[in-house]
Amino acid sequence: MNACIINIGDEILIGQIINTNAAWMAQQLNLQGVNVTQTIVINDSPQAIIDAVEAAKKVANIILITGGLGPTKDDVTKHTLATYFNMKLEYHAPSFENIKILFKQYGREADERYHSQANMPVGATVLINKTGTASGMWFEQDDCIVVAMPGVPREVKYLMQYEVLPKLVERFERPTILHRTLLSTGKGETDLSDLLEQFEEELPPHIKLAYLPNTEKGMVRLRLSASGANANQLEAEIEKYKQQLQDTLGVYIFGIEEESLEEALGTLLKERGLTITTAESCTGGNIARKLTSIAGSSAYYPGSLVAYSNEVKNKHLGVQQTTLEQYGAVSEECVLEMVKGVQQLFKTNCAIAVSGIAGPDGGTSEKPVGTIWIAIANEAEVYTKKLQLGTDRLQNITRTTNIAMNLMRLMLLDALDSEI
Repeated sequence: MNACIINIGDEILIGQIINTNAAWMAQQLNLQGVNVTQTIVINDSPQAIIDAVEAAKKVANIILITGGLGPTKDDVTKHTLATYFNMKLEYHAPSFENIKILFKQYGREADERYHSQANMPVGATVLINKTGTASGMWFEQDDCIVVAMPGVPREVKYLMQYEVLPKLVERFERPTILHRTLLSTGKGETDLSDLLEQFEEELPPHIKLAYLPNTEKGMVRLRLSASGANANQLEAEIEKYKQQLQDTLGVYIFGIEEESLEEALGTLLKERGLTITTAESCTGGNIARKLTSIAGSSAYYPGSLVAYSNEVKNKHLGVQQTTLEQYGAVSEECVLEMVKGVQQLFKTNCAIAVSGIAGPDGGTSEKPVGTIWIAIANEAEVYTKKLQLGTDRLQNITRTTNIAMNLMRLMLLDALDSEI
């Protein structure tokens, strides 16, 4: 069972909005054993829609279309598909009743201007959209299913979850497909592949391992995918190999599925009853932002200090003027004093300090752009690390933030030797 996703919208093509629908739909289809052969983005024109459907029918028996079902003149999907399937449009009372209910929730009344949105192709199955005014449509022709949905993401999700996927599940026999994802940092995909060579050789043919690197964050997602007919047997198998994968990589694995690095660090702090603070220069408070993005972070995070200028480093963190003059703000000596100063200032068990040249300018021959020093501390030790990153400012801030949090995680696990 193959599917093709067609997303309609000039706003997607010109980069005005990100096409989140395609990614989410593909994930949901894959979980149901539906193979997505391609995703197409086209403009808002009748001919583009017809050409895309014709092309999709050659490679898929399920075609899912989003966009172009609104009430304005540039929304041409419904009229185009009605013409394509040789169906006339007629007033569909349940669709208009749904519109009236939605309007009533906001204290408004749906008048005759909205009757046109309730005109639906006679012969198509109408999919009532309880989250929006545009109903979906289900067409069938020549053993091919074509479904049209509005483009608003929450409306796509509603129709897929409550209308489209249940109908597809009922209609087709599909294999069971399972995924398990482990999140790693500290090693690139080539190094991970070397560590996992034997593991991959021992995987059965129906279980695959994919490496999904995120170079901006310095992380690699490791996804195990299994397919088969026996769901219970498959569940047991993939769990076994997930545990083997986790055991093989040890501390390089920081999370499972969608767990973030800041969430993993927060869990460790909370479990150990520890507190943490940060002194940030080049990251401008980004580490603090990440730490406090986790619900319940107040249990281990009292506050931080963004010490961007040398004056603030000296006055509030106790960085010695002689240190700044002799070694500069971007130095091991400076971050050592910063991390001890902020730890004392906020009376925390743990602390992170960073200072560097994020870029794109400000570097020198001795300290080029991307030179960043990190210090982490607990009550017993202090550890420092020098980074030499690139010239992309935002990427440098992101990478520094993640590396600093991971170093703190490794310190809590007594596993800093994995960094050496």
